[in-house]
Amino acid sequence: MTARRLLLLDANHLTAYVWRNGHVNAEGEFSANPAGFEAFGNYLAKYRKSLFYLLADVAEEGFQIDDVPYVTGKDRAALLKRRLGQYYYGTPYAAAISLGREKTGRKDEKILFAALTRPPHIDPWMACLGEAKAQLAGLHSMLLVIAQLFKGLPEFGAGPALLLTMGRGGLRQTFFDKGQFRFSRLTPLATGSLDEFAAACRVESDKIYQYLVGQRLVERGVRLQASILIESALTENFQKNSRGSADIVFNFIGLDGIAKKRGLKSPSAHQLWADSLFLHSLIRNAPAQQFAPEEALRSYRIWQAKAAINALSIIGFSACLMLSTKYALGVYSLLDRATQIDAETASDKQRYEAMLKTLPPMPMKVDELRSLMNRVEEMERRSPQIADTYRRISRALDASPEVNLQRVDWALSGKPEGAANTAFPGGYF
Repeated sequence: MTARRLLLLDANHLTAYVWRNGHVNAEGEFSANPAGFEAFGNYLAKYRKSLFYLLADVAEEGFQIDDVPYVTGKDRAALLKRRLGQYYYGTPYAAAISLGREKTGRKDEKILFAALTRPPHIDPWMACLGEAKAQLAGLHSMLLVIAQLFKGLPEFGAGPALLLTMGRGGLRQTFFDKGQFRFSRLTPLATGSLDEFAAACRVESDKIYQYLVGQRLVERGVRLQASILIESALTENFQKNSRGSADIVFNFIGLDGIAKKRGLKSPSAHQLWADSLFLHSLIRNAPAQQFAPEEALRSYRIWQAKAAINALSIIGFSACLMLSTKYALGVYSLLDRATQIDAETASDKQRYEAMLKTLPPMPMKVDELRSLMNRVEEMERRSPQIADTYRRISRALDASPEVNLQRVDWALSGKPEGAANTAFPGGYF
């Protein structure tokens, strides 16, 4: 099976991981400098047959929700491309994500336009992937991975809700409204300690709340539900360092419980960071939308085509093997039946010969008897009908009453056609 490797890009580093059967293990860390790019190129050359998934956890992200007329096919693709160019001119790392259609009015389609707005930070890593002809499966945003991971949880389905997660890149705040994600914001942290994380949750949540009120996404006076993803063992210490406010209520989601539920078998060594969970989720349930240009996925598309051909070949070979097995079983069944028939024939022949031995001996041999029967059948076939002869004799006697017939003699002739004319000229006795 093709190995899968994950690349986590933050503000200063790119960290490589390998995923195997639910385990996410770090393999290397590369700095954003010439030496780091060279080392990353060597790493790609070493594992060039692997599939690579690039996950960007950076602050330079843009999100814009807009309603567009509902169209399909090439018209929709052209419309979305034009809107992306208007919102995020200058970056090739952009995507349009459908949030569904309006239920009233023209029933326009609600689209989330998202982009990674700092291409110079991503371009060197993408160039390394292109030079190595690495099989890049996609460039993904942390927002979409988080939205996919927590989609359907009751904490984010009722109304406005805020999710706070900690990773290598810093504190990320993701806003949900009625189960749909709206935007995400990343705040880098200096040390990544529990105290700093708790303080940042309190301060940054207040800022987000004021922004949401200003945008009328949350009504003033309504307490915002903020869920914090953290190890269950750290919940008590976190509560000591950070408490909710009059506008925000902090809830806790166990990082260990979510990881176990999603099938992650090797949680991150850092109890605050959820990077391993997000990387595992990217492998198990990757978002439909990704940000890499299509030309960057060329090697991956070739791999997909080869994999499809191999799969079809295996299916075809399996079908031929099954058909051959079916015919082989049929031939074996016929051979077995033929063997049974031969055995039955031999048994019948033995019984026939035994019955012949019980019969009395014949006066002549079978061949002689058969020859005699053939001669009798030939005589019967060549003999004339006697009824016609009797009629002719009867007419002759009627014509000559003075004749008294005493006896009729019969003789076998080799030429029956001329016997009557010879023995009885004129047809009379």
